[in-house]
Amino acid sequence: MLSMEGFRAFQAAVASRSLMVAVAAAVLLAIGRQYIPALALFAGTLVGLVYLYHIATSFNRLTRGGKAYLPLLTVESVLRVVLAGAAPFVIVGRGPALGYVTYLAGFVAPLAVAIRAYRKQINAESALKAAAARGALGQSSSQDI
Repeated sequence: MLSMEGFRAFQAAVASRSLMVAVAAAVLLAIGRQYIPALALFAGTLVGLVYLYHIATSFNRLTRGGKAYLPLLTVESVLRVVLAGAAPFVIVGRGPALGYVTYLAGFVAPLAVAIRAYRKQINAESALKAAAARGALGQSSSQDI
């Protein structure tokens, strides 16, 4: 379970890694004179980060607010989906199809980074627990002799 300090570090890691990849890819697209796809990629990353953190904070409010928060959660969820779905049309407009593809790539990139970072944290915590269990098992067997 993540503490609040751990969660803030997790948020910072996901945001910084997502933005670094988005900036690098957007610069490469801009060098190739693909300005609208570059903008769409970066905007998709920003929308994806906001979407990801809004889901996390909504879940936190749901666990604290219980059933009283459910109607608001439904409205928030529908609004979140509509805004994230409308964003590429506003950003790209009648631009190239590559703009829509790069928006989607940018949108899902923070989720992929979050999954990878959380998986890494779970593996580290599992390794610590396994090492602690082996240490406790080794101490009890040496005391039995």
